Amino acid sequence: MLTGTLRRVPWARSAHRVAVVADGRQVVVADPALATITPGENVAGEPRDEVTFDGVRAERAAPSPVDAAGLRRWGALARAVQLTGAMRGALDLAVRYAGEREQFGRPIGRFQAVQQMLAELAGEAAVADVAVRAAVRAPDDEVAVAAAKANASRAAGRAAAIAHQVHGAIGVTQEHGLRRFTLRLWSWREEYGDETTWADVLGGRPGDPWATLTGR
Repeated sequence: MLTGTLRRVPWARSAHRVAVVADGRQVVVADPALATITPGENVAGEPRDEVTFDGVRAERAAPSPVDAAGLRRWGALARAVQLTGAMRGALDLAVRYAGEREQFGRPIGRFQAVQQMLAELAGEAAVADVAVRAAVRAPDDEVAVAAAKANASRAAGRAAAIAHQVHGAIGVTQEHGLRRFTLRLWSWREEYGDETTWADVLGGRPGDPWATLTGR
């Protein structure tokens, strides 16, 4: 029997079945029609619903290959990958806009201040991408995933801010493509743990932090 509340479930309102990791290492499948679903959404407008079960009998149950902590770790890695992709998309738009938008008779991308912002944005995207690629090669390594998600979440906020600085007011309009990336950066950075959550995981590991970082 399932009793409890699942929060911020993507697209629960449209799901035919809900799979839940319960009792440590059991995965159970339940009919969402028997649950109470409260619609919600993240900043980007993507469905994130609340699902409440009150004594609902599971249709099927089987041993789970991953526990709740492992599922959260995989989710964090998936969001980190998405964050780096969204940062790259915001960077591409910012570079293109800086080359097209003219001020004082020349593209704004020729001004040193704008070049510095674009360089910082590119740097944030590159550093996050390196950490994420390392974690993808070792998805079960908690240190690698924690570092990737903490760094990607941290960089997401700065990347979104710089992209909007380059675009000015036009970047926040409904019809402009930039908001498709930045709204997701602001949303995904919080999902499956923000930078503080994963930094706490790294900081709370036993032993010498230097050894954790260097492997020595």
